[in-house]
Amino acid sequence: MVVLIIGILSAVALPQYTKSVTKARFAEAFTNLKTIAEAVKVCELETGTNVANDSSCANGANLSVSVGTINQHGEFETDKFLYKPGPGTGDSEGVVKAVAAYKDLDVCICAHENGTFTGDLASGCYPVDTPTFNIFKLLNIEEGANCRCC
Repeated sequence: MVVLIIGILSAVALPQYTKSVTKARFAEAFTNLKTIAEAVKVCELETGTNVANDSSCANGANLSVSVGTINQHGEFETDKFLYKPGPGTGDSEGVVKAVAAYKDLDVCICAHENGTFTGDLASGCYPVDTPTFNIFKLLNIEEGANCRCC
């Protein structure tokens, strides 16, 4: 009987725990995205161009921030996220200043020029399952709206 009660309680608690862990990881990602997006804006002001037209501002090695390690493509990597300075795929205007791909859930989060965040499913960027809960509702951000990772 005791084992049955513990099993029921864990079945109820585990989804809430998963959501809490995911939300905490994205809180860190939002901070990193803000930092990268501001560094991209500074680079744009210094070069007098838009990140969509100037690839130097879309290279992490040219930005004065440190978020994880920089890979050969000029992207910042941590164990759970890949941060891309500059616009994501489909943003030819440079409105998106930084993109984060969450490797565990195949989800993208974009930091826009106006300081807002949007998200979208990465659709095959990473070979993992989509979340069993609405990640965008959990994070209180709009889904879609010109946010692509790859």
